[in-house]
Amino acid sequence: MLSVQERPGRLRVRDVMTTQVVTVREDTPVKDVAQVLLAHRISGAPVLSRHGELVGIITEADLLYKELPEEKGGWLFRPDPDWLRKREGLVAKDLMTWPVITVDEDTPLREAARLMAKHRVNRLPVVRDDRVVGIVSRADVLKALAREDAELERAVREALLRELWVDPATVNVRVEDGVVYLEGTVDRWSDKELVERWVAGIDGVVSVRSQLRYRFDDRRAPQAGEPFSWIR
Repeated sequence: MLSVQERPGRLRVRDVMTTQVVTVREDTPVKDVAQVLLAHRISGAPVLSRHGELVGIITEADLLYKELPEEKGGWLFRPDPDWLRKREGLVAKDLMTWPVITVDEDTPLREAARLMAKHRVNRLPVVRDDRVVGIVSRADVLKALAREDAELERAVREALLRELWVDPATVNVRVEDGVVYLEGTVDRWSDKELVERWVAGIDGVVSVRSQLRYRFDDRRAPQAGEPFSWIR
């Protein structure tokens, strides 16, 4: 069976990532970092060493430490063990967050979304050979949910034909507002289950409404005198 990232219809990070990445150097002054974020209308940027290696990430949230009141952490913020370092920092290296959660170009988009949710981050640098080649944000992940119905229908039909070896002529596929409707007849119960689970895993599919039928229930052996094949 193919891995998750090889499934047709499954988007990878490379499909939605931004390749023109705005970065700052670790010795960039804090004021310059703020100007870069404002100028490019972004909320964060990877921090690179002088050799171009990824060493951290700096965000608007990190810059806010410069505006905290004198009391530790301030009343609007939860205590942070790095609050003093960030508050007194002068360059990007002083305020940045590390280590950085990264992905590569072939990472399934769903895995990127899981990492963002788990680590409560809004963006992930995309790395190849220790170099930043892109960045994927929560907004990029949402692009999967915005796939057009026609595109989703093509992805479903492609999965049926190329990976599930199901004749598309035997299964009627209809997509409305991201909901996939399946009708028709397949050979076995296991085929029906596989088609439904596979289609549900395609990025952008909101839900699957299946009325698929099957000719043979391969969950059990036929009983004596029972027909070998039947439709359910």
